[in-house]
Amino acid sequence: MAALDFGMALARGMLPKAETAQKDLIDLAGGRNVFKSEDWWNKAVDEQIKSGYRKSEMATSYRTTSGEYKIGQRLASVYTGSVLTGLVGGVGKTSISYGVPQEAVITGYKPIPKGTGTSSFFSGGYGSGLSQPIPIYDTKPVEVFGPAGRTDFTVGELSDIEAAAKRGASRAKQEAAKAETAKKRLTRGTGGLAAKAIPVGGNGGTGLPELGAGGLQLGATSLGKGLFV
Repeated sequence: MAALDFGMALARGMLPKAETAQKDLIDLAGGRNVFKSEDWWNKAVDEQIKSGYRKSEMATSYRTTSGEYKIGQRLASVYTGSVLTGLVGGVGKTSISYGVPQEAVITGYKPIPKGTGTSSFFSGGYGSGLSQPIPIYDTKPVEVFGPAGRTDFTVGELSDIEAAAKRGASRAKQEAAKAETAKKRLTRGTGGLAAKAIPVGGNGGTGLPELGAGGLQLGATSLGKGLFV
């Protein structure tokens, strides 16, 4: 079974047209230029059709001691709009964030603005300013596919996938037919030559031994000798 990268699988009509679904497949494959079997691509698309494709979200990655950029642990928090709403079991909005990895490199520090400090709701007031400066990291944005939340294909997208699959199957049949035709032509051509060839040690139609066999032919069967009694 042939191994294909994303571009080859897309050209064969095996993948959906939805850009977000394609990004999900690239992430699952491990990269745009990573080769996977045809069976792998088919199963990945089948899973997308069955369960939906994963949603992506932007996160901040941090340069680590190894020189690589990594994101921290995925964190989920619920924002209710007010503490009292949370206390009485109010429904809030879930916010997803990513923490700072432990091996992140600190490139410097920036001071805390004056007039800011820790707050305490239950103490009835605000505390003094923080004494610890804020660390600075070397960061860059990265697209992350979270484990939760999937998007189903629309009816139109499913129709596109089905049409692309049919085109791909038809193209595969045509390629197989061309390969079979070329094989038959090669077999006919080489078969004719092989039938006329004299195997080593065999005799031709004249009954003479193969020319050159047996050295200089100085014996009774040498060329022109021993033919007439």
